[in-house]
Amino acid sequence: MTERLSHPNDLTVLHEDEHVLVVDKPAFLLTVGAPGRTEKTLLDLVQTRFGRLYPVHRLDEETTGALAFARTIDAREGLEMIFRERRSERLYLALCARVPSPPSGRIESRLVTGEDGIVRSETKGDLAITTYRTLTRRSGGALVACRLMTGRRNQIRAHLSELGAPLCGDRKYGWRPREGDPKVDRTMLHAWRLAFDHPIDGSRVSCEAEPPDPRLRPSASDEAES
Repeated sequence: MTERLSHPNDLTVLHEDEHVLVVDKPAFLLTVGAPGRTEKTLLDLVQTRFGRLYPVHRLDEETTGALAFARTIDAREGLEMIFRERRSERLYLALCARVPSPPSGRIESRLVTGEDGIVRSETKGDLAITTYRTLTRRSGGALVACRLMTGRRNQIRAHLSELGAPLCGDRKYGWRPREGDPKVDRTMLHAWRLAFDHPIDGSRVSCEAEPPDPRLRPSASDEAES
């Protein structure tokens, strides 16, 4: 079972300066508040520890890994522009129920959120681009590295599901447990690497978050090729 965060001081800091904070987000935490939800969010926890912060991008509730916050107004404006203009590098690891078909490639579609809350590719919608590569076949599925060229809601989950390779644990996008499949208690997606030019001084910020589940950890040869 995936461990829940018990205290703000347990957060792993990947990068910290006077303008930018990057933390390793645990699973089972909303990044920010949502309608009808009253529990503490990751934003609540980091502000308890670090003071006023501004979210500049999001990770889904069950997704783990590198997530950036701005500590100043100027940094917030700069980071929001960096993400909006696709000038960040975001590499994710996904444990899929099956090998995508084809095993590597580029997905470009327009995503629309339906009334049921599920994101799908349709002719009208927001442009979404994901490149992906199957790193290794594993019992009951495959470990896939995904690079976000855009940052739409549920983008990786929707795109891989449409390739016939839903993420393990992701019932919303078509995963159903089969005999012999790995036991999971969440959607198996991890924000592995995050890099961008610092919004204030231009220096390179490059962070890597180790996946909390060993089934999401690539081998040394996989890392060398990523």
